[in-house]
Amino acid sequence: MRHSVSSKLRSLSWYAHWWIKIAALRLEGFSRVIGLDAVGIGWMADDIAYTEGLMASPKFLREVVFPWYRRFADACRAVNKPLIYHTDGRVLDVFEDLIDLGITALHPIEPKAMDAVQVKKLAAGRICLVGNIEVDRLARGTPAEIRNLVKSRIEAIGFGGYCVGASNSVPHYVPLENYKALIEASRLYGRKA
Repeated sequence: MRHSVSSKLRSLSWYAHWWIKIAALRLEGFSRVIGLDAVGIGWMADDIAYTEGLMASPKFLREVVFPWYRRFADACRAVNKPLIYHTDGRVLDVFEDLIDLGITALHPIEPKAMDAVQVKKLAAGRICLVGNIEVDRLARGTPAEIRNLVKSRIEAIGFGGYCVGASNSVPHYVPLENYKALIEASRLYGRKA
């Protein structure tokens, strides 16, 4: 038993070491680009969760990962640009941490992982939510179903602090008609009367 704990600690230390090296390289490139006039927003994708919960302990995220996320957010703040952070999964255990880091918006608010209405209440205007339209529905539904889904999400989640979008990247197999329906419905129902 003692050997396996020691092995896990060595493995975790190795992982943290390489994660930090990679984060430093990413930050260097990100910092060079974010200040360009042609760049209007920062985008950082780094999944930290599965549908059921976090991939690593909150302690590991707070000690190793989040200090680097703060540097990305600081780089955006220094040039007065927002930072959208993408992570799949259920991040409720570290939701307040993400807000405190200075992230402007969180994507994709997967419907299978988190209830967007609950997350919006937790956000309380401190962070924008982006997404929550299930990719599978985008791929398999009809344009009319997509329009109805968008309308119901906007009605449930409410105005302010929510941007309609897919619950992940939009893959090539989503019919163009369905993607157009998402955009058109967002424009139509996303305006207060």
